[in-house]
Parts: sequence; C-alpha cells; structure tokens
Amino acid sequence: HYLKVISSDVGSAGSYRTLKTPEQRRAYRILQSSQLSFYHTDQVPEAKFAYDLSPIAVAYVSEGRRWYDYICSVFAIIGGVFTVFGMVEGMLSSITTRGGRSR
Repeated sequence: HYLKVISSDVGSAGSYRTLKTPEQRRAYRILQSSQLSFYHTDQVPEAKFAYDLSPIAVAYVSEGRRWYDYICSVFAIIGGVFTVFGMVEGMLSSITTRGGRSR
C-alpha cells in the first residue's frame, strides 16, 4: 500500500495568518493506492506500507463576497441577456427581410 499525506489548512479569510484560532483547522488528506498480490498456498502473505509526507501544504480559505460583487454579477447577467436577445432579433429580422424580397 502506498500512502501520500498532504496537510491542509482550512479557515476563514481573517484567521489565515495564525493557526491557533478556532476558525482555522489543520487537516490531513491521505491519497492511497494499493496493489493486489497473489501468493502461493505455502507462502505467508505480508502487507507493506509506504508513506510519503508531502512538503507542500494546501490552504483553503473561505472569503465572503462584497455587495458590489453581487451588483456586478447582476449587471453582467442583464447585459448578457440583452446581447443574446439583440443577436436573435437581428437574425430574425434578417431572415424575414430576405424571405420577403425573394417572393
């Protein structure tokens, strides 16, 4: 069995600097891989474990959104809808004017 251990710091944006606060916790992620081995009936099976401690830690920080982020997102959605409707209206008017000329 092969085990890779990665330390992860989980916390909020204000508690990112120090680990001692209750808002931030240290967690360890373990990625494992195993391999099946087949033994003869006269052999004694064994289990080998190899550990790899990662020198790199992963930090997960949750940040709140500001009010102007929501307003910017709403205006982006409204602008996208306006653009799509304008393109569809332009295509429809182009199709209808071509259809009228050919007849």
